[in-house]
Amino acid sequence: MQAAARSLLVRVRALPPHRLDALLGAVLMVEFVAELVILTPIGADRAAASLAALAAVALAVALRRRLPGAAVALGFTGWLVAAQVGGELSDNVVGPFFALLLVAFTAGFVLDGRRMWLAGGIAIALAELSTAIDEFPDDVSSYLFTAGLGVIGPMLLGQLLRNRTRLNQALRDKAARLEREHAEEADAAVLEERTRIAGELHDVVAHALSAMTIQAAAARRLAARDPDKARTAFAAAETTGREALTELRRLLGVLRTQDEELALAPQPSLVHVADLVRRAVAAGLPTALSLEGEPQALPSGIDLTAYRVVQEALNAARDAGHAGRAEVAVRYRAADVLVEVADDGAQAGRRLLGMRERVAVYGGELVTSRAPDGGWRVAARLPLEAAP
Repeated sequence: MQAAARSLLVRVRALPPHRLDALLGAVLMVEFVAELVILTPIGADRAAASLAALAAVALAVALRRRLPGAAVALGFTGWLVAAQVGGELSDNVVGPFFALLLVAFTAGFVLDGRRMWLAGGIAIALAELSTAIDEFPDDVSSYLFTAGLGVIGPMLLGQLLRNRTRLNQALRDKAARLEREHAEEADAAVLEERTRIAGELHDVVAHALSAMTIQAAAARRLAARDPDKARTAFAAAETTGREALTELRRLLGVLRTQDEELALAPQPSLVHVADLVRRAVAAGLPTALSLEGEPQALPSGIDLTAYRVVQEALNAARDAGHAGRAEVAVRYRAADVLVEVADDGAQAGRRLLGMRERVAVYGGELVTSRAPDGGWRVAARLPLEAAP
């Protein structure tokens, strides 16, 4: 039984706010009818009018977040009519009173500025009018009590909770922003370290290859007339190579430790362009892929460059161009391979991060232009026999 009740409560809480308000209004209407029938001794001639007035209060609860100003006017008008028509209704029925407190609280929480003051003024006027025309003797304290407890208090409480909610949201946003900034600083530090390691790798390889070249050349010249010195030179070249390999393994091990996912990922290739398109779709950019020609094994540098062009173009379309859709085309031909990415995004903010230079290294061409039907187009042609 308890599990069923908890399950029902979870499903109710999962409802959208407007549906939850409609459900609450329906439940309150049932409660109003029960109070009217069981606790209020009024005739049938006044029961119908009282029921209609109480229905207006229940409808105000259902509209309290969607139309808070109209809900205030409707709810307090309904209670005014119900108290006037029903006579003893205000003595015996308490549910509508708490419903009006909820409507006033929601108006204070949702509205601000002139709209809040207007709704508060309407609610106070209707509440005071209801007090003035009821059957009870009233003094100044009665009017103050009606305005303070029935309208001003709930609306002030709503405003207080609204300001507190805004403050909490601002603090959460600030914390999230600081966390992003810290993550960006950490990424920048990692990038700087990787750049330094890349420089060290270059120095290690360049120095080792230079030394090995000199030693191998000396060994070749000495091989015929002085075999002992030639063997010494070959041994020195071998030692230099082993030391260079050890240093390379150490530095590459640092890179793999810092980014295991990158280390374990397969080498990017046009073979995986379909996976790249699927990732773009999952990131919120509907993308279509078309392949022409017979896929063939490409030189590794050309293969990687073509993949990077597609990757960078899709990233720019999604992030900078705010595109709504994109199309990727890959064409395999006998002498070259063509890749093209077209989208319907804006031009501003596009960056290809050195793709033009990367394509030029392999004797290719990169063209960026407006697409014929609007949007942006990136196309690259890479010859299979790279120009020197």
